[in-house]
Amino acid sequence: MAGLACLAFQGLQAQTLIGQFNGDAANGLMLLLLQARGEHMKPVDSTRVAADGTFRFARHFSETGFYQLALHDTDRVNIVLDAREPLVDLRFAAEPLAQHIQVEASAENKRMQEMTYVMDEAESIQEAVRKGKANLKPDDTLHLEALDRVLEKALATRASYLQGLADEAGKSFFAKVLSVDRAVDAARDKGPRAVAAAFNFSDPELLRSTVFDKAVLAFLQSMRPVSEDQFANASDTLMALAAGNVDCRSYMLEHLIDLFATYGPERALQHLVDRYVADPKEKVVISPELRTLLDGMLALSVGHTAPDVPLNDNGVDLHLADLVRAHRFTALFFYSSTCEHCHAQVPGLIADRAKYLAKGFDVVGIALDADSAEFLQNIRENAIPWKCFSEFNGWGSQAAKAFLVKGTPAFFLLDEHMKIVAKPENAMELGTELDKMLR
Repeated sequence: MAGLACLAFQGLQAQTLIGQFNGDAANGLMLLLLQARGEHMKPVDSTRVAADGTFRFARHFSETGFYQLALHDTDRVNIVLDAREPLVDLRFAAEPLAQHIQVEASAENKRMQEMTYVMDEAESIQEAVRKGKANLKPDDTLHLEALDRVLEKALATRASYLQGLADEAGKSFFAKVLSVDRAVDAARDKGPRAVAAAFNFSDPELLRSTVFDKAVLAFLQSMRPVSEDQFANASDTLMALAAGNVDCRSYMLEHLIDLFATYGPERALQHLVDRYVADPKEKVVISPELRTLLDGMLALSVGHTAPDVPLNDNGVDLHLADLVRAHRFTALFFYSSTCEHCHAQVPGLIADRAKYLAKGFDVVGIALDADSAEFLQNIRENAIPWKCFSEFNGWGSQAAKAFLVKGTPAFFLLDEHMKIVAKPENAMELGTELDKMLR
């Protein structure tokens, strides 16, 4: 489950998210709040950690569900928001956040942390048993049976503890999601109707949990299809099941399109686009956000022309097309100066650039930064040789929005005419593409 809670109104009562970091490592940094939509996390708010380590989100939310707090973009901790709780008060002794969180106020988040601890302990025991068995001979039955008992006890303890948490939580959101998650597991092998009976696809609270995506997958996997047409029919059924809530229906369409675009079948993807996106007679309300996403996905696919975004170079206005025109191929590297995963890509990019610069390849860095000092410091410390730009507007970056960047790092490989020739996942894949085109 993805999660974190922030602020909420219930009637006239507001839920507030506050907290504090020990020490001064986080002072002055931006703290990002993300909301779960299925397994995806959507940025919804941010605040800066004060000089004394405290933070407070000024915005208020009414959407009960799972959220995340993120520091440096990648250091994230899961928490839950329940509109029935007036306050979420958190303390962080150090980083990473998930390993050093203390919940001062919020019964729901205390349950979340207890559950995380129990799950981690059970996984550690499972791994220890696996390694122990690997070192034993098949005829060492006494020790093998002893390890089986250890594992059995650990799993039983986990199940009992989770049930106790659910019983203690009563009618809380935490208990609701835990109960529904178990119901989906039990229905998975009983067919699509059983999954639909176990999960309410029109419940916006369940939309803000990973169980939503899990239930969609369980529904599709339980079909036992014999033809691709069955996936199209199943999509229609799922869209109907989500019809009770606009957000759920919008996300259902987005999620199904993403699933079929990634894994197929293509016929089901085409059915969704024709039936719910392209057909002017369709009465289903398509959110502007989803329609923009679909149009953007098509416009940013391989073979299409990339958007020519404006770039600012110390007060001098430039255009991306002007930079791209000077080279056979240009890699756009979207990153954040505080993102460790982004830092890990830099050595590979430097090597690729050095290898192919003479053959017409270069890199353009676009930083989703909010602080010019961090931007310049990152360039110096990583000895970045290519031109880097930033609007110093964080995730408000117009360049990032134009390229539909949802996370960093992100890569686009363009030719001199601004055509997108590849969308590699990382510097290694970029190097492979360059080897094909420039060797």
